[in-house]
Amino acid sequence: MSADNISSFEIESFRKRLSELAQSGAIDDALFADVIYTAMSNFGIDETMFRDSFGLSKGAVDRWMQAQNLPQPAVRPKIIIWIKENL
Repeated sequence: MSADNISSFEIESFRKRLSELAQSGAIDDALFADVIYTAMSNFGIDETMFRDSFGLSKGAVDRWMQAQNLPQPAVRPKIIIWIKENL
């Protein structure tokens, strides 16, 4: 599914999910990896812009999407909020 084929309902539903996750503050490894993957694969978040915003390498983002070497739990809500704001 490309970002061009995403309905406004799907975007708003994903944004609501992101808000709930950020507010809960408890984002486990698998869920965080899924959010990163989904944001880039389904919702068109630009990987280069994402990497540049957080000072990450391509390898770091790839590892995050595979639930490896993830950021500390306290940082995850900030990343989730960034994704929500950039949808």
